[in-house]
Amino acid sequence: MEKPLPKGMPTCLKKRRLLNEKELSPELCRDYGEKFLALGWWEDALEFFQKGNHQEGLDKIKAHCLESGDAFLWGRIVKDGDPDLWRRVAEKALELGKIHFARQALEKAGDTEKAAALHSLPPEEPTLH
Repeated sequence: MEKPLPKGMPTCLKKRRLLNEKELSPELCRDYGEKFLALGWWEDALEFFQKGNHQEGLDKIKAHCLESGDAFLWGRIVKDGDPDLWRRVAEKALELGKIHFARQALEKAGDTEKAAALHSLPPEEPTLH
């Protein structure tokens, strides 16, 4: 059973409406981003930090990606970015057994041979991120 949203958090419809507004105050974006971050809802926090151009919040999510090997979330922040940072994400992902993320990060780093070598590894167990 799904838990109700904590008080002060937008429902998915309100969140979509807020993010689609042309002019949303950077303060409101930061506040919602921090609230989502406190819940560990990285994607939602990212959307608000990006909308409000809140660099400190984006830096927190980048740090999380480097610590968790989350190549998908990292890619939403940096697009192509520094190959060395992609390799760091890949190393952490490998360390944590996140083969798919490691492959993705290695491909973005330009290490296609290393990424291809990971195709022979067994797929990781489903995890919640």
